[in-house]
Amino acid sequence: MTLAMSPNYGSTPGHVKRMGAILDAAAAADIRVILGHNAGYWPTLTDHGEAAYRRTFTKAVKELGHHPAVFGFHVGDEPGAAQFADACKAQRIQKELAPGLSPFLNLLPMYQGIASRIGYQSWDRYLDDYVAFAQPPLLCYDCYAQMNPDPDSDAAGYWGWQMYFDNLWTFWQAGRRHHLDYWTTLLSTGHFRYRCPTENDLRWQVNTAVASGAKGLLWFFLYMREPQDNYRVAPIDEHWERSETYEWLSRVCRTFLKWHAPVLLESELVTACHVGKSWGPWPKFDGTGRVVQAQSSTGTPLILSQFKHAGGADYLCVVNNSQTLNTYAELVVRGNHPKLHRVGWQGSETSLIDSTGQGAEHGSDYITIRRWLAPGQMEMFRIDEA
Repeated sequence: MTLAMSPNYGSTPGHVKRMGAILDAAAAADIRVILGHNAGYWPTLTDHGEAAYRRTFTKAVKELGHHPAVFGFHVGDEPGAAQFADACKAQRIQKELAPGLSPFLNLLPMYQGIASRIGYQSWDRYLDDYVAFAQPPLLCYDCYAQMNPDPDSDAAGYWGWQMYFDNLWTFWQAGRRHHLDYWTTLLSTGHFRYRCPTENDLRWQVNTAVASGAKGLLWFFLYMREPQDNYRVAPIDEHWERSETYEWLSRVCRTFLKWHAPVLLESELVTACHVGKSWGPWPKFDGTGRVVQAQSSTGTPLILSQFKHAGGADYLCVVNNSQTLNTYAELVVRGNHPKLHRVGWQGSETSLIDSTGQGAEHGSDYITIRRWLAPGQMEMFRIDEA
């Protein structure tokens, strides 16, 4: 993890001292922290008024807000229609009083029947108004429908992958309209109808989200304080021990950070499509873009994404859009004497065509990629051409 949310705390000397120790340890590990101070939450604004909110938040910023590990203060989670105005106002006040920090708020996901809960019939209008009223530094939401029992988990086929990819599309589009990054909160702990994620599921969640343009990934949740409802197998379980989920999540996150994250962090999604079956509004592959042919040997769906790096380079990503099956993917990429360079471990690159012109099948206007992909695995290639 590169960013963590702190425990809730207040301004008592004991709280501030212990939170300072947490921040020191986080800084040593190169981790930024979202502070959960009581003064930052929008209910404080609602319950005590603007003057009191400004006074107590200013005090919290003076106590620890200038620590180098601090990312920003937590504003709250999933505001409904009645809380929307204060949640937005709290963010504006935080940016005014602590302009060097990033207030953090997590929104609800879009789902059927949510209009009465958020007070908007149009989700695009809701996000546009949120940006206008809150002036947030980023967009963030949570969605766990991808961990329902199967991709089409009910008769309407919505409370599964359809909902998951619908939200990815909607927040990506909102981010593009307002020039904001979007983050998504993924699932690491089984509960309700959601199953406990396996290592394949965790990898799939990471790579499908980043292939859909997400710039930040959060996990719900890490610490199981005590057994409740049917929550189970959290990364840190109810005995305060590392579960199998901890090992899987650690490996998936570290692999991503050492493999594709450095390039993706400096790149913007240009376009993406689904091969085979398409979920949400994401377009289905039609062979009219950079990739002219795409197929999966085992019939699993694929995601194809094209990114533009800040330095100007073009990148192509392919993700095995299956949580359970391996596949052998084949892509034919068009171009003017195109060359592809596979993005490897810790920033290394390998050309698919060697100095003698041997290697991948290619011609003057195409090159063919063939890769084995585990469930949810991503491969990334830098595109070069004459």
